[in-house]
Amino acid sequence: MFQLLVFLFVADPTNTIFHMKMVVFSLLLFYNLFFIKAEWAMLRYFALCLTAILVPWLFALLRGENVDSAEFSATVNSVFPLLLLPWIGQYNLLRLSVKPVVAVVCVVLVIYWAIIFYPRLEGIVYLFMCAHDHTIMLSHRAFLGFSMFGMYCKATVAFLPVFALLLYNAFTAERRARSSVFLLLLFVHLFLISGTRSTIVLPVFLALVLFFIFYRNKRYCNYVVYPSAMVAIFAFIVILSLLLLETNEHSNMVKYAHLASYSDLFSENPLYLLIGQGPGTAFYTEGFAKMSFKTEWSYMELWRNFGVFAFFIIYTFLYPLVSLCRVALKNDEALVLAITYIVYLVIAGTNPLLLSSTGMLVLLTMFSASKGYAKKCEIMQRNDCDNVSFS
Repeated sequence: MFQLLVFLFVADPTNTIFHMKMVVFSLLLFYNLFFIKAEWAMLRYFALCLTAILVPWLFALLRGENVDSAEFSATVNSVFPLLLLPWIGQYNLLRLSVKPVVAVVCVVLVIYWAIIFYPRLEGIVYLFMCAHDHTIMLSHRAFLGFSMFGMYCKATVAFLPVFALLLYNAFTAERRARSSVFLLLLFVHLFLISGTRSTIVLPVFLALVLFFIFYRNKRYCNYVVYPSAMVAIFAFIVILSLLLLETNEHSNMVKYAHLASYSDLFSENPLYLLIGQGPGTAFYTEGFAKMSFKTEWSYMELWRNFGVFAFFIIYTFLYPLVSLCRVALKNDEALVLAITYIVYLVIAGTNPLLLSSTGMLVLLTMFSASKGYAKKCEIMQRNDCDNVSFS
């Protein structure tokens, strides 16, 4: 049942196609309650996030702010998947996510190539996605003088942990298989057609990370790997900087305009820096040239909505990272997952990927992974986790 929930999270993140997320989530929650032993202390993270939402909301009501009930309800509902945390240690969520994620990747690629061969389908797909909150976004964009047709699934960044697992397996001799390499190529293809800067450079970045991890202790590392890594990292930073500083690119123009609007908002209302404007409130942003409930600057949105209470939410997202880093000192697989999660958190800074089903899926996956590593370390009854493998 958890696999079905994962499929719905990645195939229908807006819940406008199947309308089944809450039903499946409720069934899974009740199943866990009756049949699986719970670690109730894990509910503290749900309590922290709910507190971060409710307290600024109450302050907003007391100040007479115009709070949209639908937006407020959506914000509250976004953290409800954390109710599964008491049982997350009983699931290998990373493994469970492989089949649902691969299925969605295949569906998106089939649609993409169908449009390439039959361009008239683009209008049909576009109208369908417009009616379903743009679950998959179609675009024609230009980067550094190159134009391309892109398809971006809203849950694409949630595929990162599965992609990292497949990439790790491809670098590990005892797990290497043709199927893993084939699936990796599918993921790379999906990232390349996404039309977004961050996902286009992801495969290269993670491949460089894996290459360094696996060959950092080789004798020739100082002469080949380190210089090559420095050149690759320098080239990566240059390309990324050029993309970010491309001021004529529409997406960049909108994002920079948002930042100016945040600055104006906090200057006029310094109290928002402390207790937030409140969830469900809107502000005028020059990026959209209208009142808006949210922008792509996720961390700025947390600050605007919740003030200092946003640190409760940030703490919840950082906790599994700290747990993974403890194991990562001695285990390469945990190190790969930790780096992948850091990449996700960076990308989430310029995309609405935290308080959403996408963000909750990645967060649950990282909690599951950290619990899995800790459990296997306890079984070994020693601190040496060199041979521990969660996957």
